[in-house]
Amino acid sequence: MKKEDSRKEILESVRQYVQQSEEKQRIQLITDAIGERRQRDLLDIISEIEQDKGWKEVIDHLSKAQNYQYKLPIGSGPSKSKPEELKFRESLFSLLTCSGLEPVPISNEDLLNHLRTTDSLIDASNIAHDLLESLAIRQVQSGDSLFFDVNMFDNSLSTTLIDTIEQNQQIKNQTISLLYIDEEYDVLPLWYCETGRQGLSSIGIKGRYINSEQFELVLSVIQASINVIEDKSTINEPLSTPSNKTYQKLLISMIDHNVDDLCMLSSSLSYPIIEAIVKESLDHYEREQTSQRYRDFLAGIYAHVRIRSIESVSLMEQFAQSDNPRIATTAITALGNFYHESAASALVDILCKTKNKEITEIANNAILNVSKRCPETKYVINCALESNSCMQNKYLKRLRKEIIKRGTNYYK
Repeated sequence: MKKEDSRKEILESVRQYVQQSEEKQRIQLITDAIGERRQRDLLDIISEIEQDKGWKEVIDHLSKAQNYQYKLPIGSGPSKSKPEELKFRESLFSLLTCSGLEPVPISNEDLLNHLRTTDSLIDASNIAHDLLESLAIRQVQSGDSLFFDVNMFDNSLSTTLIDTIEQNQQIKNQTISLLYIDEEYDVLPLWYCETGRQGLSSIGIKGRYINSEQFELVLSVIQASINVIEDKSTINEPLSTPSNKTYQKLLISMIDHNVDDLCMLSSSLSYPIIEAIVKESLDHYEREQTSQRYRDFLAGIYAHVRIRSIESVSLMEQFAQSDNPRIATTAITALGNFYHESAASALVDILCKTKNKEITEIANNAILNVSKRCPETKYVINCALESNSCMQNKYLKRLRKEIIKRGTNYYK
């Protein structure tokens, strides 16, 4: 089976489901795809609804999907949730090929309402581009370039916007000053500067005060000289808060390492923070293997599964290599909730290499779960069987047979 054949199967499944389903079922389909970050499936679903029901129906469904609920993976949180605000926003902006412009000060609902007069996804994307770029340029010119990362921008965004953002961020970097008092550096101004925010997040800094050793690490990461002063009266410039208040909430949650709030927002930008949190909790557990330490580690894993950033797949794969069965099995189970071929590939690789019965069983179940929403799983299994390097061919053949038996309707 070719990889392209797997996508054809799910496209056919989407087509049949859309034609046969009622409005509530179609909205639920959209809600689940957004909640589970199945962006390619979302595009397929939207395209099929547009073709079968019309574009205005798509806009109406997207608006209503904000108030529907999708099933959450088993964890310490609730069993269901509405699509988290920033996860929904990132999915919507990606659909409109406007990824990277999410920090602009317009709500999801206002954006959808602005697009109600458009005729198609292509038309809506063009209108959204013009509106969002205009908002972004005004926002950056006012001094707010926080959370704009040009490296994450969709290729279709203008060089004018990119140049405006880069110039603003360069000026911010050159004018920032930090207070040094009582042998600590106040890095709050760095949190409110995009280069600083990225640097602090990447090394897992929590809060606004750090010591000299941490400060040297920060400097090595952001690769910039920073003015340090010891007289607070010389700091006059107020911090420029995000124009979009939801991103102000996100920033505060990042600074405080507030896992609950990060999960409630579920922005992919949270990944460096939750990576640092779960690694720290694992380090604590390995040094003190108590029930509380393990629960802290589970909470960190749950945050990754809730937010479902694609970067979490490689981290879970890393944890799955642990010699501690509790750590390995937890990570493997978590991987089973990422509906992407990278997760399927990681799980098949784990299954092929292990001789541990418990790991084999859990990896087997995780692969089955991924296959429910990721048709590429069959392709990954076939590639592993053809390589002749898998020690667990009988399990893979059984998995393939079970997946084929289940059929191609991914929405049962």
